[in-house]
Amino acid sequence: MILATAVLAAGCGGGVHAARTTPATHAVPADPNAALRIPSHVPRRAHGVANAMSVRVIDRWLRALQRGDELRAARFWANGSKFQNATPVLTINTPIEKVAIQKSLPCGARIKSAAGPAPFVVLVFTLTRRPGGDCGTAAGSTARGAIRVAHGRIAEWYRLPDDPSRDQPDGAAPSASGPAA
Repeated sequence: MILATAVLAAGCGGGVHAARTTPATHAVPADPNAALRIPSHVPRRAHGVANAMSVRVIDRWLRALQRGDELRAARFWANGSKFQNATPVLTINTPIEKVAIQKSLPCGARIKSAAGPAPFVVLVFTLTRRPGGDCGTAAGSTARGAIRVAHGRIAEWYRLPDDPSRDQPDGAAPSASGPAA
């Protein structure tokens, strides 16, 4: 199994890059962006009412991140959580990986809107500057994400395309508006 041991930000909209403890031995897929595609079970559009408890968990996580409290923000992530931000889907297991995810998000964010479908919350975020991050010119712009909360923790987090009519974010050249936090 390939273990993500470090995650670095490539900027607001850049993905994260995982260092591997073992060399990759996978064949190159015919579509080089295939690993960057959002999994099929993740909703692309908001509809229905968002689960209020899930929205509260996400809001508390975002407030910790906005304060620059990356250690506190990391505690909102479940063991085995999935994370994708213009990257292949990463599985986050260890405390250091959870902190690295927080560090990879250069912007803070406030929830602008939240809706279903359950079990996900599809959100639009307003990006903000935050201590420890370098949000640059993305502050004030919006970004979209799909987050699933389970047992009071973030279990899945996916960056959605800024334009809901698009099926996939541009994995080769992520948008300038950045990740959803």
